[in-house]
Parts: sequence; structure tokens; C-alpha cells
Amino acid sequence: MRVRFSMEKAEQADAKQGVSSLRDGTEYTVLEVYFSGEGESFFRIKFAENEDSALFNSEAFEVTSTKIPPTWKLFPSEGRSFTLCPESWNRPGFWESYYDHDPQALTLYEQECQAIIESS
Repeated sequence: MRVRFSMEKAEQADAKQGVSSLRDGTEYTVLEVYFSGEGESFFRIKFAENEDSALFNSEAFEVTSTKIPPTWKLFPSEGRSFTLCPESWNRPGFWESYYDHDPQALTLYEQECQAIIESS
């Protein structure tokens, strides 16, 4: 799945948190989709080579490719929220280990990213 960032859409939707990291008009590969129980959705985007990926409000983007990566699965969570992502990323403690720079989590993250990028 690929999306194009639009500063205009971000401003119209008041979805500006963190968007200063993104480049207007640039296409990004979506690594994960999170749907909150309140009706909002977020895309996990890797926006810079030496930066961690982050979640951005989906209303700031235009979908350019609807192809869903074969490694994604649906994971319901509390309330009515759910995530579409690789199974390994949904394991308890994965993101904590990743942000703590655990070598195994970082390797797993990179492997899953590569699979998603190759399928997009």
C-alpha cells in the first residue's frame, strides 16, 4: 500500500501532528495501519533513512496503491480498534524492544519492512 502526503489535506483535516517530518507530494510505503475505536486511522510511515517510523493521521494522505502486503494480518485490540501489520510486530513487547534498539527487534523490523516494500 502506498500513499502520497498532502500538506493541504493535513491542514484541512487538522491532522498536523508530526507532519513537519514529511515532504509534501512525496509518496510513502505504508508499513502498518491502525484504526482507533473512535473512527480515526493512522499509517505507519518510514519518512527518513536514519529516523524511526511513526504513525501519522491517514487523512493527510491520498492512497496511490491499494495493494495490501501479504504479510499483514488483522489484529483486534481493546474496544473497537484494530491493526493491520505483520504478525511479528503485534507480539507483546515488540515495539518496546524496537525503540530500545534491541538487535533482534531491529532485524525483525527491517526484514518485515523489506517484505512490505517489495510487495507494494
